[in-house]
Amino acid sequence: MIVYRVKELMERKPLHNGRKVTLSYLAEQVGIQSSAMSKIANNKGYNTSMTTVEALCRFFECKIEDVVEYVPDK
Repeated sequence: MIVYRVKELMERKPLHNGRKVTLSYLAEQVGIQSSAMSKIANNKGYNTSMTTVEALCRFFECKIEDVVEYVPDK
């Protein structure tokens, strides 16, 4: 199963004024709907495009493995 680590990344990246990044702000910056970002962040079995993953990497200034992780099914 693919697990998105968006919430962890959001915790580590404050905005310029010291506030935490919100899902709606992140969705706007990445260019997707807030509902889609919520599904990604909450790992609701949502599949997203590599374009979105790339935009997340750009926003968080990180590698792809910081955004997504493979966890074997039990």
